[in-house]
Amino acid sequence: MPIIVCENRVGLKAEVKAEIARKVTTAIQEIIRSPLDLISVVFHDLDEQSSYRSGRPTTDTLIFCHLRDGRSDGAILSLIKEVSAIWSACTGDSEDDIEVAAALYPARHVVRGGERLAEAPRV
Repeated sequence: MPIIVCENRVGLKAEVKAEIARKVTTAIQEIIRSPLDLISVVFHDLDEQSSYRSGRPTTDTLIFCHLRDGRSDGAILSLIKEVSAIWSACTGDSEDDIEVAAALYPARHVVRGGERLAEAPRV
């Protein structure tokens, strides 16, 4: 953990996904100091009938950042703003069409490799 889940429109090229994953990983390392081997970025490609806003089909991108608790509100806000900016820069999408949310989990509720993760670095 962190696990970044991107709910995006179908058709995003593999090269663009790789660039987003690389830049998001770097941002996570720099902003919240997460170890590289714990960072995952996942893309879910949605067709036109799979995403609605206000009851109407949308091509908006929703990005969910699952993080261990313990970081400051300022660090989390910096991270989710940076994730939005990265997506916009890599895809050309307006930030008006991107929503990023962070969900925080106590370290005692997160297991990787069969072992509970340590507390998150304080940032």
